[in-house]
Amino acid sequence: MSSPGDLHGASEGENSAYPPLEPRRAARLREELGLTRGQVAWAVSAFQGRPFHPDTLLAWEQGAEVPTARQVDALAAALWCSPGDLLGEPATLLQCRRLLGLTVEQVAVGVGMTRDRYAEAERRNRWRGSGRQTEALFEVLRPSPACFVGACGRTGQLRVLLREAVTGWWPNYVRPVAKIVPVAPAEIHRALEQLHLAYQRIDNHGRIGAAAEEIEREALAFLDRVDEQLWRRLPQGA
Repeated sequence: MSSPGDLHGASEGENSAYPPLEPRRAARLREELGLTRGQVAWAVSAFQGRPFHPDTLLAWEQGAEVPTARQVDALAAALWCSPGDLLGEPATLLQCRRLLGLTVEQVAVGVGMTRDRYAEAERRNRWRGSGRQTEALFEVLRPSPACFVGACGRTGQLRVLLREAVTGWWPNYVRPVAKIVPVAPAEIHRALEQLHLAYQRIDNHGRIGAAAEEIEREALAFLDRVDEQLWRRLPQGA
């Protein structure tokens, strides 16, 4: 639970500037340094210039509370690491930029856009750059495949293709998926085959009643998260 001196009331923009904290990473880094929660809390307090209670750090490490972007910066300083060492994969252009410590102006120049046009793309998380600008985006921001597909607004289309692939003849979907996901077709081929096999293993094998219903729920859950299943089977660098 947070103490009155902790940071509160952060804007939605501030909270979304970084990917969510990975609780296990935060706990592991602290333990590797041989620090107690009290020691880390003291360092966080010094960094942010206001009191910080060890119970808040405990809540972060247990996943019960989520720190703001400013608090992540403070925690990273206390643990002698970068914010990226504590966080999950970036899901937006803004998160990619913030993790790299770049300004809007730096990215705009790097991708060959005006500041206003890039800022709008980041604000909406909608990428509409040319082929050359897209190549530059990968050099500057190094977005993960999931982040790039999301920024292009094609996550929904990808999910439809993946659901059809895992329930049908998956080789027919390698090329359509490769047109959306910025990964080598060979990697797409391998990942789709794995996805198809994983889905086919979810089979009721003639079960009836409650057992069959449980299998059906498992299959539906797999299809609902089919894009997440794909990302786990692909290299994160585009």
